[in-house]
Amino acid sequence: MKILVLGHGAVGSVLTKLLHKEKAVTAVLSADINFKEEKITGKLHQMHMNLKDKAHLQEILQKYHPDLVINASHPSFNATILEECVKAGVNYMDLAACWEPDKNKRAVSPYKIEQFDFDKQFRERNILGLIEAGVSPGMTNLFVRQCADELDKLDTIKIRLVDYSGTNELHFAWSKEALLDEINSKPLVYKDGKFMIMEPFSGVEKYAFPKPFGKQEVSLICQDEIGTIPFFVKLKNLDIKDYDTQVDIHKFLYKLGLISKNKIKIKDVDVSPFEFVNKVLPDVSFNNEDPKFSKAQFAFAVEAQGKLKKKKRTIRYFVKFPKQKDINKLGLGANFISYPTAVSAKIFALAVQHIKSQGIIPPEALEKDVRKFIISELRKAGHVQITKEHW
Repeated sequence: MKILVLGHGAVGSVLTKLLHKEKAVTAVLSADINFKEEKITGKLHQMHMNLKDKAHLQEILQKYHPDLVINASHPSFNATILEECVKAGVNYMDLAACWEPDKNKRAVSPYKIEQFDFDKQFRERNILGLIEAGVSPGMTNLFVRQCADELDKLDTIKIRLVDYSGTNELHFAWSKEALLDEINSKPLVYKDGKFMIMEPFSGVEKYAFPKPFGKQEVSLICQDEIGTIPFFVKLKNLDIKDYDTQVDIHKFLYKLGLISKNKIKIKDVDVSPFEFVNKVLPDVSFNNEDPKFSKAQFAFAVEAQGKLKKKKRTIRYFVKFPKQKDINKLGLGANFISYPTAVSAKIFALAVQHIKSQGIIPPEALEKDVRKFIISELRKAGHVQITKEHW
């Protein structure tokens, strides 16, 4: 496979290194606005790319003919890249969506996943668009489908995330713009077969995670999974809550309106608090080598309630990624968030060659044999643990 990775930030840089190690990958093309000149090292080819320049992107696609293009930059570039992939007839993958209010009065969901607008074009070109293929969204979606397949009837899915950094100090382990946007966005829940918009950090509950986390306070967050799963998996209820050691400072930023996107006038200049905070805060303030982050860790639980042979059953998958101190030993320059995302994206990228479907599809819509391959590869990944419980 020849893979073009667009974006060389916290996730893209790690993803590029992981793909470079794979025998199935013959070439890794890494494009980023911060690369000033071309550089070729083995099967890694770095080049300058401004994603606002559609003509240049199309030129790169026509010149190198990659088997897959991965958007590892901001999801606001999804539509641009999708459009150029259609023109070039190239398979596409991304890690997240750029949610927009759906202005269609008959829309089932109040938010729109923009990638689906390209489904017909991708099918006509016989190409694949694998969307939201990171860890969350991505692997979480996949395990939702796994649970659904193991029950005769699925009623409720709970996705519970662990963002444990070991400190409640403000830091950014990935894109500050994406994180602040997530904090500022109103989460969706799917209740009794209908979508509902909720307030950020509402729905507080104590959730009993497996060891070593135990019972922790979780609350609603805005995550992409909620925008696709109800359309591909039959269920009544779905919500996504997070245990985050930074939650108090996130609440502070939100409640004081410091990340509001509403414009205010300062000396005849219109600016939003969101824009101002993005300017003054550091891009990535997470120091991989700082001892206080040594036990930082990401994990997720997917808990399904339903019926099997007419009896009520609960199935829970718990996926735990390595601690920061163990990630450091891998020599990837990754952190406890970028590694789970990048390693998940790498596995999804390798799975593309096995996918028979065309069009725009999320992980929960993948064929059973492809899902089996992905979970098998995830088990093989460095220090990743997958456990299953049922009661």
